[in-house]
Amino acid sequence: MTNPIGLQGDDTDHGGQVTVVTGNIIIDGRHNARLGDWVSCPKHGDNQIIDTNGGFPDDGIEVALHGSKTECGSVVIASSKANVSY
Repeated sequence: MTNPIGLQGDDTDHGGQVTVVTGNIIIDGRHNARLGDWVSCPKHGDNQIIDTNGGFPDDGIEVALHGSKTECGSVVIASSKANVSY
């Protein structure tokens, strides 16, 4: 099974976006999102990513993958063509 990596600017299923990221991986000019990074949500305001859907570590912090959950219950819709196999 493969899962795309979440990046800054990716959408959420509540109509928001991944806004503040701390990742060290750059894909197509955008940094990856990680556990604890921020998304904006038009329904619930700013929220952190609280579950990475099985992400691998980037400098000791799990990378957010497609389907990662946020505090408000939205999920990240990863647009990256870079996938993680697991």
